[in-house]
Amino acid sequence: LLVSGRPDWVVPVVRHLDGAALREQHVVNVAPEHPGATPFVGCGRAQRGHEIVIVDPATRQPTEAGEIGEIWLAGGSIAQGYLGGPAKSEETFLAFLADSGRGPFLRTGDLGFQMEGELFITGRLKDLIVIRGRNYYPEDIEATVQDCHPALLRGRGAVFAGTQSGGSERLIVAQEVDRDRIADLDISEVVDAIRTAITERHDIQPDAVVLLEPLRIPTTSSGKIRRSRCRQR
Repeated sequence: LLVSGRPDWVVPVVRHLDGAALREQHVVNVAPEHPGATPFVGCGRAQRGHEIVIVDPATRQPTEAGEIGEIWLAGGSIAQGYLGGPAKSEETFLAFLADSGRGPFLRTGDLGFQMEGELFITGRLKDLIVIRGRNYYPEDIEATVQDCHPALLRGRGAVFAGTQSGGSERLIVAQEVDRDRIADLDISEVVDAIRTAITERHDIQPDAVVLLEPLRIPTTSSGKIRRSRCRQR
């Protein structure tokens, strides 16, 4: 129900991190004017009676300071599990640290880090894009795409990884276009703008760009982009 937070009169904490270091799961502070700066807003400190641990999801061991990992939680706000789902409950709600056996913790599936006691969330573990050993957060690339051309709808895009026939990974961009601009749209110009913006900002080239009419990308009931469902379609 509640894990971290601050009183409503406290100014939120904002940290600017080096985007290149983030791709290697490292947390490096930079100045806001740094060309690779990515801003993150803090989610507050752990509330009384709660514990937040940043864990390597592969080894189940706590990460070193300045490293990004999966956010594990313990405390009175955590539910006991899923009703009628004991196997899924054990996997998600009953996680124990490999180095000490301490637990149980809730595996949130969120990636993030702690800095000076403040919790920061960087993305979702299942949505993380890994190409040639480098990590990319889809939210960052989606924002880059939607900023690069006025015909692209804000908050209505999905970026995800696909697999080519040879097994190598590829970056795919699906983006909705403003309905009022479709008739006069120069598709080649828009696609070129997307490719250029992603390459300049994230140092990676998209393998496919799909432009869609509005409301074609699947979302949850609350409006969040369903990237895995979009990839299936």
